[in-house]
Amino acid sequence: MTRVGQILGAYGLDGAVKVLALTDFDDRFHPGSRLMLEGDEREVEWSRNAGGDLVVKLRGVDNRTMAQLFRGRYLEIGDEAGRPAGEGRFYHHQVIGLAVATASGREMGCIEEVLERPANDVWVSRKGSLEHLIPATRDAVVKVDLEAGRVVVADWLLQVEDA
Repeated sequence: MTRVGQILGAYGLDGAVKVLALTDFDDRFHPGSRLMLEGDEREVEWSRNAGGDLVVKLRGVDNRTMAQLFRGRYLEIGDEAGRPAGEGRFYHHQVIGLAVATASGREMGCIEEVLERPANDVWVSRKGSLEHLIPATRDAVVKVDLEAGRVVVADWLLQVEDA
């Protein structure tokens, strides 16, 4: 499953919810789209922008009380509905578990977590008790090889940590 949105809370009285979009594909929330919520498939009845927020009405969520129960929950799609992330972009589930090494060959463990930050994601690799924070930027990440299960990062990342 891939998360495409997070419910922030109820909106109005008819069961609509405010959603934080976690996808670049806005059509995920168009009427007729199917999303998973708490293991159940829900159809999008309608969606719109309201004061800068994305508001979505899901079939079967018909009142404010019910909508509020889903606060903090995620809207997801199955892997079969996934789309390529685009050149130089990766879904979180694609990078978690990849081995990390510097361009000079120094091992840095495996990526265990992805932190979402305003400027860019940060990949967290761990090797034993040692943790490395890797900014997911073009100057820090030299190569991502999904087939080989490996990420190569710039040598300067360790030099900055040692400073």
